[in-house]
Amino acid sequence: MPNVRTLTRLACLVACADLLGVSAQIAQKCNLDISPRPRQDQTLKLIKRSWASHSLVSEVAAILLEEVLMYDVERVYPDTTPAQDIRSLSLGEADVNFEVWQGGKERELHTWVRNGSAVIAGSHAMVSFDGMYTLRHTIERFPEAEFYQYLQTPRLQWVFASEVQKGEPEADPHGLCRDPAWNCTDFTWQPPLCREHSMRCLGQVLHEYVHNTQGMFEQLIANNQLPLSITYLQTLSKQKAVWNAFASKKNILFQHHYPSEGVDGVPSTDFVRIQFSPKRYGCNSTETSSPLGGFSCQPEGKPLLKVVSPGFMRSSDARHFAETFSLSKQDYEQLFELWRGNDMDSRAAACAWLREVGSSKWGTWIRFSKQVSLFQEFPPTSGCFPTFYVFLLLFSAMLFVHQLLPRCYRYCKKVCERRPAETNPSWEPTDLSDIARRMNTRANYTRPDFTSKLIACKSTSFVEVKMALLRGSMGFMSFFRDEEDFCSDSGQALLPPAASSCFRQYFHTRLQVLVYIVTSGLAHIGLSALTFAFASGMVGALLAEVRATIQRNKQVDPSLQNEDWYTEWLSNMQTVTVLMDDFKFLPTFFITYMIGQDVSRWLQWLKIMFCVQGRLHDVALIVSSSYRRVNDAHIGKQQRQMLFKWYRYLNAIHYLGYYKLSPTIGTSPEGVVQDLRTVGLLRDSECEQLQLASAKMRDTLVSWLGHLAGSGLRPGPGSDVFMRKVCDLRGVLAQLADMQDMQTSQMVRVMMVVVTNILLGLALIGYPTKMYEETTECFQFWPLVASYLYFICYRGMLHVMFILDKGPFYAKGDCVNIDNLLVSTERFVFHVFRNSFRNPRSDDYLLKPKQPIDQFDPIDPGDV
Repeated sequence: MPNVRTLTRLACLVACADLLGVSAQIAQKCNLDISPRPRQDQTLKLIKRSWASHSLVSEVAAILLEEVLMYDVERVYPDTTPAQDIRSLSLGEADVNFEVWQGGKERELHTWVRNGSAVIAGSHAMVSFDGMYTLRHTIERFPEAEFYQYLQTPRLQWVFASEVQKGEPEADPHGLCRDPAWNCTDFTWQPPLCREHSMRCLGQVLHEYVHNTQGMFEQLIANNQLPLSITYLQTLSKQKAVWNAFASKKNILFQHHYPSEGVDGVPSTDFVRIQFSPKRYGCNSTETSSPLGGFSCQPEGKPLLKVVSPGFMRSSDARHFAETFSLSKQDYEQLFELWRGNDMDSRAAACAWLREVGSSKWGTWIRFSKQVSLFQEFPPTSGCFPTFYVFLLLFSAMLFVHQLLPRCYRYCKKVCERRPAETNPSWEPTDLSDIARRMNTRANYTRPDFTSKLIACKSTSFVEVKMALLRGSMGFMSFFRDEEDFCSDSGQALLPPAASSCFRQYFHTRLQVLVYIVTSGLAHIGLSALTFAFASGMVGALLAEVRATIQRNKQVDPSLQNEDWYTEWLSNMQTVTVLMDDFKFLPTFFITYMIGQDVSRWLQWLKIMFCVQGRLHDVALIVSSSYRRVNDAHIGKQQRQMLFKWYRYLNAIHYLGYYKLSPTIGTSPEGVVQDLRTVGLLRDSECEQLQLASAKMRDTLVSWLGHLAGSGLRPGPGSDVFMRKVCDLRGVLAQLADMQDMQTSQMVRVMMVVVTNILLGLALIGYPTKMYEETTECFQFWPLVASYLYFICYRGMLHVMFILDKGPFYAKGDCVNIDNLLVSTERFVFHVFRNSFRNPRSDDYLLKPKQPIDQFDPIDPGDV
């Protein structure tokens, strides 16, 4: 016979093999279709015993704690008896035992629960009981054998006498048989009356493991003076003995408990319980875990308890599970059936049962109160955050390329191109090349964009007006007015050069409209809208991640997360959507009103510019009709010189009409006077006199027309008409200068900009929210398109309003070229004044233009 040490080693090897098998099983998930959620970051130690019911219940609980409640579960296989499980919970060696049989544990439960070292979390909806049983065929032959009194008679002792079966060492893994209280022989316990040879113990009770119902059956036999011994067997050995007795119709006594997997092939209805005296008839019902106790009553059914440690109860989700987790008799039967069908694999049976009953059964046991954090790591890289980062990168790149880089480039270029002469206030242009350079510098308040430059290289006609303004080129200031040349006979003077471009460009074809879009500020709005769309994509990705987080939080208990900040944040964003829809009418009203005002004002600019040209033409006609002796041999030269003076003054007045309006002309009185002197429109003495009236140069020059008329025009009705025309000219010039201040109320304009930007801010949040209501996808194409178009519509109209507000002289807006008006008026005056000059070759009237004759000859709106 092997000694105890050998048996102990063998038991350890078997336990290790079982542990390895269990570890392999645990590695496989049960797959209960639970969405990803955060771990609880807490380890729970769960006691798991070897008998079927305890193993099944423990696995059901362990799977739910691991895969649904996200605890780290450690299964503990104690090397102590079940009676010491309560102590293990109290000492922190384990956290929970989900199936505690109360038989023989009254003292332990009372001791450890009373001092708070263990907590009873409730019980299952199942009553457990133990008892001494026999088979029905025995009761049918010996009905009196159902009661314990008849087991005391010699006759019934012989009925249950059989071949003596020896106990098994494996049935006593904790060495209880070596304890003097048991004093076993060959793992068989005998009551004192048999050990003292007062009576022969012919009958034998087959019992599973010594620690099962520890000491209770021994007390029951000893205190009721039954000449029966107890032989301890493993579960399989006992079941085999019961099946053999059932199959051969032999008589047998055995210990049996319920809930139990039963004996294969033996119906549970064939198990008949031996009846002992009920508790209320005065027997000793005090259960202890030692054979020396005084228990002598019928073992009563008791609920299966769930006992946990205080540390376990401090975790709210685990506590809720322990308090609500409850299995019924039907649940146990289903588990046993699945256990038999899965080759007695308790984990596989538990998984199958959980999938079969579904969350409608075990969902009520679950409360996952730990929120799924939006930021589970830093920086977050899961879920929709990669999409968020892509949009953030695109947004930052667009912001840098579209806003910051051009500003830095312009600043650096301005510093690098700064000339020393610009810092010298005494510097003055001395020739035409200096004027062209200075005008180009003035026009550099805004730079030609790359697209316009590219198109200008291929087809100048598409962007000629814009490029003329951006480069500061003016045909009016490109030549010197020479008195001798002007006074020469007809056909011998140099014709004033053509304008740098037409007055205004019109776009009719689709290609022309496309060119206008890509070369105007609307292209800038398109890029800004793209930046806005990327920002809305960031909001949408973040919104999708929040929605997914809420769904994960509500996966198990939808009512639990109603007040978390995710839900509140999402609700606030939906409120923003409603607010956006209710708010949009105000910016729309403002923009509609302001656009109408600015369009009217822009058209008023053109009307006044044409009126100025018309008044100048009127004055030129009146003056021309007053000098009729330009070909006279005595005074003809003097009259031609007077006409040249009128010619200079009228063109200078027209040029000064756009002083401080057109960026090319500038805002410096010294600069504009010097420009006029350089091109021959003013003499040195006249420049000095005008500089004394720098605040009213244009009006001073108009007053010179009156003085000039008094000395050169004939008195009469014509002079009155002339003075009216001069006064009208002064009026429209003043009106043109005052148009700069004829803007809409700045309060209204600022308020419109504020409310429009508020609407765009609301749209940045509200539009993705509105269009993400039915999806949790990280990237959505149509919300981006909607945000892009939304920004184009509102910010684009603001841009149009700002451009129109800058007037027709802003090169990147809807611009006109005043050079065309200036050249047109100069050519008109040139022809009107020289119309009566003598022509030596009347049959061949030719003028010598300074530029090729096929250059652009502008249409004269003032002649209309």
